[in-house]
Amino acid sequence: MADKLLIAAALILLVSQHRLYTWVALVIIAREVIITAIRTVASSQKNALQADRFGKIKMVLQVIAITAVLLNNRPFSLITDIQIDQLLMYIALIMTVYSGYNYIKNNYLKLKLNT
Repeated sequence: MADKLLIAAALILLVSQHRLYTWVALVIIAREVIITAIRTVASSQKNALQADRFGKIKMVLQVIAITAVLLNNRPFSLITDIQIDQLLMYIALIMTVYSGYNYIKNNYLKLKLNT
């Protein structure tokens, strides 16, 4: 839970500083809220749902992307005009959406059978 709060706080900070589009932060935060809600429901049914490798990759990519944006694209800006920080953020966004989809797909049947 602490990692989700840290990511959300960093995203909100970046949005408030106009360094990240609001919709990007909302998609990432919404995914975290949805998955946390699913885990809460599963837990109330005495069903523990484990994080998968895509969720772990997602987290690493989010941390790398947020760090790059916080560093204002440095050191990348010293060698290229390409906004590598924003590119990393979009890669993290894609992995966030995919990992959320994959998590729901893989755990939907478990939750449905227990209701």
